[in-house]
Amino acid sequence: MPLRTYAVRIARLGAVPKIAVLFAGAEADLVIQPAAKLRLARLAMALGLHRREGAVRRRLQELAVVIRPGWKFLKGAEAWEPFYRRVVAEVPDARLNGAELQALADGFVIDAVWTVRKIERGELLAAQRMIQRELAEVNFRLLHEWRLRRGERSFPEARRIERIAAPAELASVTVHAALAASALRAAVEESSATLRGLMGALEADWRWPS
Repeated sequence: MPLRTYAVRIARLGAVPKIAVLFAGAEADLVIQPAAKLRLARLAMALGLHRREGAVRRRLQELAVVIRPGWKFLKGAEAWEPFYRRVVAEVPDARLNGAELQALADGFVIDAVWTVRKIERGELLAAQRMIQRELAEVNFRLLHEWRLRRGERSFPEARRIERIAAPAELASVTVHAALAASALRAAVEESSATLRGLMGALEADWRWPS
C-alpha cells in the first residue's frame, strides 16, 4: 500500500521504539523489540525467573499485555511461538499493592482540588484537560485492578473497555466534560464519586481527606 506518513515514538509499555504507520488504506503500529533482550527474556523464563518479583517479571508483564489479545507470526514462529505462548499462559498482569493504590488516590485528590481551582479562575480548557487526562486515568487504572481482583478479563489503559465492562462500570468511568464551568464541576464530582467507590472496594481503609 502507498505510505502516507509515519511517526516514531516510544511505547509506554516497555519503553521501546514504536513506529506508527499510516498507509493509504490501513494503519499499523510497529514495536521494535531488540532480539538480544528477547533472547535474554526467553532464557530467564526458562530458568523460572518470571515467577519472582523483579525486573524480569515486569518486562515480561509488559510484553504479555501487548500479545495476550492474540498474535500471528509472519516468520520465525518455530523459534518464538513457544515463548509467546508461555508468556501469555504463565505471566500474570501487573497488580497494584496497597501503597500504590493509596498513592494514586491521594494524587487524584490533589488533582481534583487543582481542577476546581482552575474552574474558579476561568481556566476551563486546562480544567477539561485535567479531568480527561489525570482524573480519568486514575479511575481507569483502579477499575482495571478491581476487575483483575474479581478474576475478570481486563486490559490496562482503558483498552477494549467498551467491550468488556458492565454497563454500570462503563458509566462510572465515562467523562462528560463540556467546556462550561457547571459541566466541568459536575465531571469532577462524578469522577470523585467513582474514585471513592473503587477505593472502597480495593482499599477499605482509605478515606478522602477532610
